[in-house]
Amino acid sequence: MFKVNNDWESALKHLQLSLIDTSPSTFSKLEIKFHIAHLYEVQGKYKAAKDNYEQLLKDKELPTHLKADICRQLGWMYHCVETLGEKSSRENLAIHCLQRSIEADPKSGQSLYLLGRCYASVGKVHDAFIAYRNSVEKSEGNADTWCSIGVLYQQQNQPMDALQAYICAVQLDKSHSAAWTNLGILYESCNQPRDAYACYVNATRGGDSANNNVPSVSTSVSPRATQVGMNPNLSQRIKFLQKL
Repeated sequence: MFKVNNDWESALKHLQLSLIDTSPSTFSKLEIKFHIAHLYEVQGKYKAAKDNYEQLLKDKELPTHLKADICRQLGWMYHCVETLGEKSSRENLAIHCLQRSIEADPKSGQSLYLLGRCYASVGKVHDAFIAYRNSVEKSEGNADTWCSIGVLYQQQNQPMDALQAYICAVQLDKSHSAAWTNLGILYESCNQPRDAYACYVNATRGGDSANNNVPSVSTSVSPRATQVGMNPNLSQRIKFLQKL
């Protein structure tokens, strides 16, 4: 409960106490250690999180589902956290960890999606497409995956395929700001200003949710806006298109 309410210190204190408590518990000791490592991660204490995750992976009694979760968290940290090393080295480690996660849990659509993101970031487009497609097969209702597929298609100059992918994303999540923004950029590039305008307006209504980390086609328009005033670039595009 403390963890859910972002009371990190209280959560850590109680989790550490539960490790030495001998009474029956809902979670195993290994699961408690995983939650402690994850607490360090969400607090931005990445070195401590990495050390705890890696220590857990050395445990011979680690259950498969926990190994999959740990490798996924560790892999995505390597991808995102610059302080964990040089970029090319981090990307290789990220891909390796995510592959281990998928080996432990082949049905994990989330790990496959994150693997696709890592492949895309290093220019392995074909591998990224395969990972995304496999992710869709495992978890069809993932708007982030469809948005990322759209970005890849758009970067490969396949606008119709990109269009279909973005539409899938916004059908699954009508508040997906990144997908609406990228769809608007696509419509503008195809000289469809009215459709672009509608998409940008929808993007400003999107919530500040997990899709903030989804890739965007253009760095000039951020997918993070929750309202027009919070995103000057998006606001400018809307004002410009209103005049047409």
